[in-house]
Formats: sequence, C-alpha cells, structure tokens
Amino acid sequence: MKKYLFALASAGAAGGALAQSSVTLFGVVDAAVTYTRGSGDGSGHKVQLTNSGNMFSRIGFRGTEDLGGGLAAGFWLEAGLQNDNGTGFGSNVNNQASGAGTAGILSFNRRSTVSLSGPFGEIRLGRDYVPAFWNTAIFDPFGTGGGIGANQIYFSGLGGLPAPTGTRASNSIGYFLPGNLGGFYGQAMYAMGENDSNSVLPGTLRSTRRDGSHVGLRFGYLQGGFNIALATGKTRYATGDLRVTNLGASYTFGPSLMSLKLTGELYTESKGSTDGKGALVGFQLPVGPGEIKGSYARYRLEPTGAALKPTTSKLAIGYVHNLSKRTALYATVARISNHNGAAQALAGAITMPNRSSSGTEFGMRHIF
Repeated sequence: MKKYLFALASAGAAGGALAQSSVTLFGVVDAAVTYTRGSGDGSGHKVQLTNSGNMFSRIGFRGTEDLGGGLAAGFWLEAGLQNDNGTGFGSNVNNQASGAGTAGILSFNRRSTVSLSGPFGEIRLGRDYVPAFWNTAIFDPFGTGGGIGANQIYFSGLGGLPAPTGTRASNSIGYFLPGNLGGFYGQAMYAMGENDSNSVLPGTLRSTRRDGSHVGLRFGYLQGGFNIALATGKTRYATGDLRVTNLGASYTFGPSLMSLKLTGELYTESKGSTDGKGALVGFQLPVGPGEIKGSYARYRLEPTGAALKPTTSKLAIGYVHNLSKRTALYATVARISNHNGAAQALAGAITMPNRSSSGTEFGMRHIF
C-alpha cells in the first residue's frame, strides 16, 4: 500500500527522550458491473454498478508510536465506502438492533481502536472484528466481500448479516497473543452492550442488562503452508443468545504445484430455537500475473420441530488479473441452489423457494 508518513517527534517531560511516530492513510476503491438473475417471471433480474466485488472499499488512518522498551501505542480508524454512489455505512453503538447507525452515513464502522503492544502481545480497545468472524473471512477464497462470490455461510447464517455481532463488536476489549510462540496465535474479546442495570424486555420481566454483551475466542497454528484455527463466540440477548463456532484450515503446496492453496471451513451456530450448519471448500491457484479461485459452500437451517430444513448451496468461480501490485481487474460467476423451502438469491435478484439464482460480475480494484 502507498503510505503517507508524517514523522513526529516529542520530547518526554522528564527525560527528554524522543518517541517516533508514523501515520498512514490507506484504502481500497472497488467497483463492478454486476448482473444477477433470479427465477420466476423475470422481475427478479438486475443489472447494477456495485462496490466491493473483490475487496471491501474503505478509507482509513492508522498510526504507531514507539514508546521504548519494546512497547508501542497504536490507533486504527477505518470507514467502509460505497463508492458506486459516494456514501458510507452506519455503525452500531451497543451490539443490538436498537443501536444500528444510519445507512449512507460515513462512520468508522469497520474498525476504531486504540492499542498497546509489546512482548506480552497486544491489547485493543474500541470497535473491532469478533474472533469467530476471521475464519469465515480468511478461509474462503472470496472472503466476505460484497461480490457475488462472497461466503454463502456468512450471508445465509444467523450470525452473519444482519446480526450486530456477526462481524464486529463495539465497546470491546481485545487481547492478541504475541507473534513469537512457534506458530501458535490467538485472540480473546469481551464486548459490552452498555445497558442500564434495571432494563427489562418490554411486556416481560426478563432483564436486558446483558443484551449485546459478547465473548469470543480464537486459537490457531500457522507453520509453513499449513494454517488451522478454531473460533467461538457468544452474544447475550434476552430473546435468545447467539452462539457461533467454526473451524477453518488451509494448505499451500510448494512451487511444483504452482503454490496451489486449498481451504475449508466447518460452521455451526444457534439462536433461540434455530440452529444452523455450514461447510465450505475452496482453492486459489496463481496463474501468471493473476489468480483463479473457486469455492463451494452449503448451509442448512434447522428450526426446532420443523419438518423442512431450508438448505442453500453456492458455487463460485473467479479470476483476478493484477495489472500492478495495487490495481487489478476481476471477473466472477456464481450460482445459488435452494432446497426445502430456501429462497436465497444473489445480490439484487429475487428468486422463488427451491429455485436458483445466478450472476456474473466484472470489476476493477485499486489499493492505496
């Protein structure tokens, strides 16, 4: 990424020591022409200019200050962009539906943290990614970007959209293990819903004091071409707690196989009286200046006592052609199949239960 560095020096009040700081402006601008098709009379078809087909569009600022003795202070402010129409995204102040921000308003919804790091690891305070989100994002070749190839488990699941803590949590305290543990890594988070101590659910006597509080853990091992991680998280709600657990893994082969990378994820969740289960397999294959990638995902809802278990599967294939280290062109095709009453569709399309939805996407991404 292109960095804009501003060297700062400050004299310590007692010893006159100098602390070096740097601030970086960074971001992604990504736009695509997308055609999605549903089933039925044709009213579910749509052509649109979208954003974030390859990577989420964003703009941000981050910085560090060397405090000496192996310690460093840092901050990270990152806002999501909808560059196809010039708007932003709202945030969430309490990890509950009542705290959702106004769509279209630019906010540092993606991340807003201050941190202290050292030999002990890193402590972060603010709005940040929940631990269980990382496996869904990292072990899918398409990630969770807004494109038609994006992780079907994430967009179908109870813990994905629009769950307030499906991706990030506000009011969080996070801890990351140091990076010198022989390949082992880990993350823990506690986030607060910040409700009044005497608040209750309207029409009931159930306390909502802990609504929006979240606890999450993630532990993994990375060595050579092998990466594996287990994550879990729980968000408290008076209407039913949300629990998410997933296991992700990947392996990158050596040069003899052109650095082929295979990925996979197993996913379980529950909220109230409904469970969900998902699985994904994928690959990434470098080809010249570009990369071919593909994934197949399957997700099933399991409502208690229901005869049918709505099931959705998605197949996606894409190619990314790098014009430079920062600029790329990309193309993706995808198809969703529905069973047992499911009616999932690709972005912008509308499909009937047990029917399919397909789409194509051509776009450009620039990183700065």
